[in-house]
Amino acid sequence: LPSPLKSAFFLALFLISFNLSAQNGLMQIGARPAAMGYAYATEADQWSFFHNPGGLGQLESEYAAFFALENKYGIEGLNIMGAGIISPVPVGTVAFGAFRFGDDFYNEQSLSLAYGNQFGIASLGLKANLLQYNIEGFGTKSVLTLDFGGTATVTKELVFGAYIRNINQAKVESSGEERVPTILNAGISYRPLDKLRLNIETEKAIEYDASLRVGLEYLILEKLAVRTGVSTAPFTSYGGLGFTKGRLSVDYAITKNTSLGYSHQGAVSFRIKQEK
Repeated sequence: LPSPLKSAFFLALFLISFNLSAQNGLMQIGARPAAMGYAYATEADQWSFFHNPGGLGQLESEYAAFFALENKYGIEGLNIMGAGIISPVPVGTVAFGAFRFGDDFYNEQSLSLAYGNQFGIASLGLKANLLQYNIEGFGTKSVLTLDFGGTATVTKELVFGAYIRNINQAKVESSGEERVPTILNAGISYRPLDKLRLNIETEKAIEYDASLRVGLEYLILEKLAVRTGVSTAPFTSYGGLGFTKGRLSVDYAITKNTSLGYSHQGAVSFRIKQEK
């Protein structure tokens, strides 16, 4: 097939497989979240920028820079990239980042600004995203979406998290009915040991059935973590490793989709703790 037709063919398969119109604001990226089946609404690290800005409120003394790249099913036109920076401010934490999916034929990209703050056992966050859709020969559309999320640390062993994307239900075209999907994630994390966590989460997009996500992480060594996860609708399995030395973290994730095959993702982050 000619290159544009080939890209369109695989893009169509991708859309059917995930029951969503392309990524459309989903912005799933990060090798640690991926290896845990994207059951990540309860977590609080740099990848919370993409998976629940509420987690950012717990990073009030941390500077960080992070980058991830995913190759989906060996198809260049489905590659995903994400990057960002995090900085504490006098009250709370701010983060800025970018995301891109696709190739020159079809792509989605976003610039996002997030803010999080801690309130007792709860951490809340708000994120604004400028999304841009581009199809070769058809032009470009831009839309602004707002996300809101939070986490609650009930005990040392139990954490709740929830995150809703596109709370303003933005339309792709002001004159049309096609909207960026509004998606809710809610989950619980059980951490019986410092080196073990089990995350269980549900994801529900308006007009689509809910999916279940389960993720597990275990520190087999002080600096080495193994991770695995599954999700439904469609059934997808995940796995990966993470290595941390000092301020540097390097992560890898592999994803197997029953219809389309394997995806590989690598990520790197660098963190600096601020002395209080």
